[in-house]
Amino acid sequence: MKTEPFDVITVPLRKGVNLIEASAGTGKTFSIAALFLRFVLEEGIPLSRILAVTYTVAATQELKDRIRKRLREALAALRRTSVGEAANDPVVERFPERGISLSEGLRRLELAVQSFDEAQIFTIHGFCLRVLRDHALESGQGFDPPELLGNDLDLRRAMAADLWRAHAADAATVADLEALWPDPEALAAD
Repeated sequence: MKTEPFDVITVPLRKGVNLIEASAGTGKTFSIAALFLRFVLEEGIPLSRILAVTYTVAATQELKDRIRKRLREALAALRRTSVGEAANDPVVERFPERGISLSEGLRRLELAVQSFDEAQIFTIHGFCLRVLRDHALESGQGFDPPELLGNDLDLRRAMAADLWRAHAADAATVADLEALWPDPEALAAD
């Protein structure tokens, strides 16, 4: 596998899959916000057609806040260029190379800022719920999607109690059951 340094400003947007591996605090959120901006400004892709999925509610909120802020900053930078000032934004400074007019760039960014509530930025659970709700018939689910569990400990305890009751009632299997798990809680933990 060939690896190259990742440059969010110059990476081709239509070049298959790019994997960004990075430790905490190394700029992943910054890079994702810049990619959103580039997709909107350079490719004209509406926010509603771009998907970002992350792990936690806090990370999702931070990503939304950073993307919204980045789009607003880019719009302000593009407006500065319309009156002859320096953009001071590397993405905005490069977009004319893509053959996009100033008026079209302004239109794309204004639309993105105005329609930000349509941005598809979810936790993994939130995305799964959305897909199940939006495609209830195709997925074979009812219109009310099943509740996704963030923690399955209660479910495991209930299953362990059921299994324990079923096998502990038989004198022939109770010794084996107790040898493996001294109580239902130990079974649930396994």
